[in-house]
Amino acid sequence: MNKLAKASIVKGRSLSFKQDTTFEGYPLNYPLLKVVKCHYDCTVSRVGDYAEASYQIKATIQVADSRDSVPFMKKVDLQEDVDVLDEEDTAGEGFVVSGNEIDLEELALRILSSSLPIRLVRDEGAPLPKSGKGYRVLTEEELAKEKAEEGDPRLAALKNFKPKN
Repeated sequence: MNKLAKASIVKGRSLSFKQDTTFEGYPLNYPLLKVVKCHYDCTVSRVGDYAEASYQIKATIQVADSRDSVPFMKKVDLQEDVDVLDEEDTAGEGFVVSGNEIDLEELALRILSSSLPIRLVRDEGAPLPKSGKGYRVLTEEELAKEKAEEGDPRLAALKNFKPKN
């Protein structure tokens, strides 16, 4: 845990920090399953009425594949400049950090999590799963053929209908 008092951030002076961490004790958000190792360099300075933090983050993380949730390792190397705000601004940009201190480690984790793409795949060439618990994957052609064979499901009860003569 690397905490910085907001009062110690003054205009015209930058504060620099370096940290190695695995974010032990911090909750991780899906698809981020585990942080194997992480090093970040952080420089914090005051810009007007808010603080700006510049992060250089290098990490090895374990994430879940978007298609089938199989865990895999991913290396991340990113540079991110973020605004650290006391409350949400009209632009809706930056990270809101309430209180008198900024937890630089938590902020690094939030940046790392938000930098992950929506679609995480371990291998672009890997085939899509064909089925799983409660679902099946069909091509458009397979779906059309299946619908044609089954007919309209709303009329399925009529298959057993026998009119009285």
